[in-house]
Amino acid sequence: MDTILYPIMWVISYIMYGVHALLTMLGMQDGSGPAWVLSIVGLTIFIRILIIPLFNRQTRASRAGQELQPEIQKIQKKYKGRTDQVSQQRQQEELMALYRDHGTSPFAACMPMLIQMPIFFALFRLLYAVLPLSNGTYGRDSIGPIDQDVATEIARSTVFGAPISSSISTRNEFSDPTAVLVVAVVLIALMIVTLFFSQKQIMTKNLPDSARDPDNPAFKMQKYMLYGMPLIYVFSGGVFQIGVLVYWLTGNIWNIGQQTWLITTNPAPGSEAYRARQERLAQKRKRKGLPEEDDSESREATQEQTGQRAQPLGKKRSKKARQTGQIPENAIVPKEDGESDAGEVRGSDGLTDAERAQKRYQRRMAERQQSKKKRKKKKRR
Repeated sequence: MDTILYPIMWVISYIMYGVHALLTMLGMQDGSGPAWVLSIVGLTIFIRILIIPLFNRQTRASRAGQELQPEIQKIQKKYKGRTDQVSQQRQQEELMALYRDHGTSPFAACMPMLIQMPIFFALFRLLYAVLPLSNGTYGRDSIGPIDQDVATEIARSTVFGAPISSSISTRNEFSDPTAVLVVAVVLIALMIVTLFFSQKQIMTKNLPDSARDPDNPAFKMQKYMLYGMPLIYVFSGGVFQIGVLVYWLTGNIWNIGQQTWLITTNPAPGSEAYRARQERLAQKRKRKGLPEEDDSESREATQEQTGQRAQPLGKKRSKKARQTGQIPENAIVPKEDGESDAGEVRGSDGLTDAERAQKRYQRRMAERQQSKKKRKKKKRR
């Protein structure tokens, strides 16, 4: 395993060594001590900053998946009860075509986790190699800048008396196994609490109302993750070293901060956080003495999430709907020539609701045509 992970271990060793050098330059004690513990924290922050673009992509993919839930459920309902191979294959093809047409993928939301897993295991193997490297019994003379002397410093660095290279399963190999056990248990408990809070934060504040349907498979999966993921820490936490637990806990805290910023500044339309943000913006405008902002866009976003977006009818369909008297629900029927505008309420932009909806419809059609042209160009390339 070390042969496969060695390139990543090599990069991690240089990042930790660089963070340690920076901390000692800022006045922290050189050699064994808190600087090596904080170098793991610095490693976590460095990695998380690098994958911010992936986090943004994950957010867009997650929201696109939420918007597509009504369409996904239609496809699943269409093939419900069909267990033959042909039906299952067609269902997957229709789902993938739906994702492809909207420029997203069900796997995009997993990218940050998939990127971090090799780093996580490489750090685990690096800390595992610290003791044999410090004793001169490791198969290599060094891992990047971490030679025998530096490995000795890392091996002697502790978190409240527990060496960062120790774990619950190996605590008897160290001078104070009780300290290792207590520190590891506390770190695992903090990891469980932070992960639970992080998942709960998404489910209660940043999920659109339409996505909270108990029958929604995605919502069910999130509920399983809410209670299932912390259990993984209970069973796996005893194997990983204190340094790895520090890395994991720091990552969870970073997730909470990142999600809090996202929920506050750019919440998902139709969610509780989105309504709270709209209310804050309205109060801010009121304090400044500004008129209330036209909320047609927010109403449109909410309608899109619930699948009830108003659709303007074309001239032919509107004429037929007038003749038959069967006007679809939430449809906007344009006026006929010579029909009076009396009673129409115009907003601050000088447009009625029907005119505004028509403009939005035309804009979306133009955007879809443009995106189709881009996809065709990509395929040609």
